[in-house]
Amino acid sequence: MDSFPDTTPGLRTARKDVLAAGLLLGLAVQGWAGPYAPAAGQAGSTAIHRTDTRFKAWADRVTYYQVGTGCLPVWQDPSKALGPATDDPAHITCLGTGGTITLAFSGYIKNGPGADFAVFENSFLDDYIEHAWVEVSRDGVHFIRFPNHSLTPAAVGSFGVMDPTGVQGLGCKYRQPFGEPYDLADVGLDSVSHVRLVDVVGDGTARDSENRVIHDPFPNAQSAGFDLDAIGVIHLETWQTLTVGQMQGDAVNATSFAHLPDGRFVLGLQGVLSVQNAWGSPGRTVIGPGGVEFDPSFLAVRDSTSALLGAGGGFGGSTGVHGFNPGNPAQPPTTVPLAAMQNFSGVWWQSSVMPEGGWMIAGTNGPAGKNNVTFVSADGTRSGPVTREISTFSSGIATDASGNLYAALYELSGTNSEVVLKFRAKDIETAAAAVLKGTPNPIPKAAGAPVFQFDSASSIAVDAAGRVWASGFKTNQLQVYDPSTGASRRLLPDHAPLAGVADPLYQVQTFSRNGEPYVAFLVQDEAGTAGTPILHGLAPLSHLTVPETIASWQAFHFGAALLTPANESTLWGPQADPDADGRSNLLEYALTSDPLAPDAGPLATGQASGRLTITFSRNPLRQDLRYTVEASPDQAPGHWSPLAVSEAGAAMTAVPPALPLLTETTAGAVLSVTLRDNVVISSQLRHFLRLRVTLLP
Repeated sequence: MDSFPDTTPGLRTARKDVLAAGLLLGLAVQGWAGPYAPAAGQAGSTAIHRTDTRFKAWADRVTYYQVGTGCLPVWQDPSKALGPATDDPAHITCLGTGGTITLAFSGYIKNGPGADFAVFENSFLDDYIEHAWVEVSRDGVHFIRFPNHSLTPAAVGSFGVMDPTGVQGLGCKYRQPFGEPYDLADVGLDSVSHVRLVDVVGDGTARDSENRVIHDPFPNAQSAGFDLDAIGVIHLETWQTLTVGQMQGDAVNATSFAHLPDGRFVLGLQGVLSVQNAWGSPGRTVIGPGGVEFDPSFLAVRDSTSALLGAGGGFGGSTGVHGFNPGNPAQPPTTVPLAAMQNFSGVWWQSSVMPEGGWMIAGTNGPAGKNNVTFVSADGTRSGPVTREISTFSSGIATDASGNLYAALYELSGTNSEVVLKFRAKDIETAAAAVLKGTPNPIPKAAGAPVFQFDSASSIAVDAAGRVWASGFKTNQLQVYDPSTGASRRLLPDHAPLAGVADPLYQVQTFSRNGEPYVAFLVQDEAGTAGTPILHGLAPLSHLTVPETIASWQAFHFGAALLTPANESTLWGPQADPDADGRSNLLEYALTSDPLAPDAGPLATGQASGRLTITFSRNPLRQDLRYTVEASPDQAPGHWSPLAVSEAGAAMTAVPPALPLLTETTAGAVLSVTLRDNVVISSQLRHFLRLRVTLLP
């Protein structure tokens, strides 16, 4: 935004003066003769307008921002780079001379047909161009720079102009509100998680992809360097997937996986154990079998050098669990089992108060041959039951960071099948301590609190937000339940079709890498058909939302047992007001307030600059609502007109021709919305505002 040389009260006049000077400079150019695409609006231009319907998402997180020199604090707000591109040249994040910014998104940018994303700057002229290198990364750590070309023949002074047909791949060469497109095929990547922009210093030291000098307006001040408006995504996917193998013609078709602390996966595939060579790469190194035969039933990781392999439940092979070092593939798993037992699933468990952790193993090891949970010490010298028998057959098991234990129940039929129980960390610690003392005292099934009944739960995991994930033999997708809201969701990951697979089987795991929590899956053909692919997918938690509905909200607050027709009008119905605070349940749901406790007021009105204001909270995950702020001169029926609308969780948007001042700020899981009316009120002019909430079908 180097066209703004002043931030004094005379800014508006100064901007006009610079614009006029820029137009004179532009008219001095006698023609564009470079080999690259021309300016926006001309034949052959690749410019994409900000309102193009191809845009599916915009940058929603800044993961790194280092401002360079020559940038005033007023232009150093990194949040201005988030969200959709604008028509406002002041709505930018200035990089400064030599500065850089890295952005992430609500999903992965994937390589699709043509352009995959576009970068927007705030230039007001076709030939006033500022440069930045554009780089992308699959992991936010290792970046690849896009090919870039600069044919500008000589140095460009402050606010100087360039021929856009002599520039390609250097930030955005188009005027606002047009973006310059980028295709991941040009850097050989199928998907990326981050985009980084690095300001090109125009002093003649920078070089393009062919080692030519990159000329850029220099020197500049106050808002020097690249001025980022937005990055729009055209091709978006939630999950990043890799094909990690294929099923072989084998009597055993079991697979399993887990993740190391650095995020790489360990894979067990039909008796072969391997570890991923590098994050984001399908390459694997085989871990020597050392004479151990296995299905495998599960893999569990304690740290970078300690992991556990479940050899299976004895279906024609050996039983028991074997320790191995995933950090040293040349070292095979221990031949002698760490513990000999039937095993279906297992995890590392670490108490938050006990110094010693251990392995939790689910399998049919109970006294009557039914499924229970067994604790095995880290060194394998002590083991014993921590729960009594909880189901007829084995099922999934998981732990959380607090040491709570989650165990799924499996029955061929009945009301308990696929229910996940939560055993408190305190109870598990007591039971584990008893095993270590040699006096096992297992917890009864009744001590486990039911969490949720899934479609299938032979594989379960708990993410960093406390949400429980599940999948298994009875379903062809993932499912997640959020205990904090009562909301659940079924997800079919957006990976490529599995050729030749009619019945896909998913497994689910959670892990963290560099402090960022992830959910991951492994999917295969349940029948184990030879030649069918095996995919590994992952997504940061930030990509994975669990939308609420008024039905899930009602069940969470009032309890499913009370959702009877007799209680609808007085307790749980949309128009009921059980706390008698004058707000119906529908409004309590919409305004994120408690339906069972009178609130101070989740909706506020006032005045600012002689205009009416209205402020309220909304949760964007409650996507079955429409919010409409309306205005009226007299409150008469039919005299209300909409000022702004939000539907299905989308941002509040002004309704033309209204021009209210709208702000939405994040406050934890909710948004605080403030709207200032565009009508100045007075003693002669009356005006009214209201919020109308409707439930979408």
